[in-house]
Amino acid sequence: MNSCIVFVTSHPITVLAFMLPHIRTLKSLAPVKILANSKDVRLLQQRGVDVPVEFVPVVRHIAIWSDIKALWILYWRFRRNRPLAVHTITPKAGLLGMTAAWLARVPVRVHSFTGQVWVTRTGFLRWLLKAADKLIVAMATDLLVDSRSQRDFLIDQGVLAIGRSSVLGAGSICGVNTHRFSPNGSTREIVRKELGTASDAVVCLYLGRLNRDKGVLDLASAFGRITDKHPKAEFWVVGPDEADYFQQMQMLLGGSMSKVKRVGFTPLPERFMQAADLFCMPSYREGFGSSVIEAAACGVPALVSRIYGLTEAVIEGQTGWMHEPGNIQDLSKTLDSLLSDPRERSIRGQAARQYVETYFTQEIVTNAMRNLYEDRLAKV
Repeated sequence: MNSCIVFVTSHPITVLAFMLPHIRTLKSLAPVKILANSKDVRLLQQRGVDVPVEFVPVVRHIAIWSDIKALWILYWRFRRNRPLAVHTITPKAGLLGMTAAWLARVPVRVHSFTGQVWVTRTGFLRWLLKAADKLIVAMATDLLVDSRSQRDFLIDQGVLAIGRSSVLGAGSICGVNTHRFSPNGSTREIVRKELGTASDAVVCLYLGRLNRDKGVLDLASAFGRITDKHPKAEFWVVGPDEADYFQQMQMLLGGSMSKVKRVGFTPLPERFMQAADLFCMPSYREGFGSSVIEAAACGVPALVSRIYGLTEAVIEGQTGWMHEPGNIQDLSKTLDSLLSDPRERSIRGQAARQYVETYFTQEIVTNAMRNLYEDRLAKV
């Protein structure tokens, strides 16, 4: 681990989904290592990136003894091996990783904010989680935020000081590979055939983790309300289920379940985006909405909640539509109107693709990250 850049995260999916482009770019500056809650040492090598993954028991939920153990392991490794930089992603990894790196006097300590868990919490838990973010800020040398509206929110909430953080390019954690995520008529036909979906069906796609904060229960309720008016509409639910939320969605969908297709975690999200007509993200909290701009790169417009982060992933009235967060009536009304307007969906889908190509390509964001590390490592 000597003279290297170390990424720390609580879940390997974070690395696979967001950090691979940065890792490939930063390898030319210094060796890169990954510390994550995974015992698959060849996790990245299987995806063409020759970077080892070392196991550290960093879990996402609060677990006092496990957290103390993980903190000690991180500190001991940093103290013994002296990395040039430690970069943390996700709240728990940020708290433990930044604390350990600060104690071990790692010279460059970077944390990426990708959304705040405490936004939807109340009382003591909200205070505690917010305090953890403030502690991360105090111990990091550099702070990255994946959208400008999220940065403004953190400043307004007293977590960040003005000038204390940076946004890479126009935002997002890693940008979009516009070659991988692009319109593809052949894939559209293949995926629809695999799922038994008609070529003229209007597909509403949700792709991401199934949990309450993502608004999946609201989306199920809204789709269930309007499905009788749109006989060709289908609802695809793609992504891992964290706590049997799909079962709750089934109850809300009721008789509309015949129009629902369920797929678990996929390493190829672009296939489903290329086969969809509308991307839905009714989230209660979102740092930026990377999946929204990935869908946009595929020429698919989005219906999203009007919250910080998503207000930059979608230009309301141009690349998609917005609804009030948590307002099922507003969501269902908007969904109803746009399902009946294929021309408008096409116009906004083309605009969404152009928006991504202009501001959110992977090259823009990874070059900004490389410039940051070149500057910081030159001073070590």
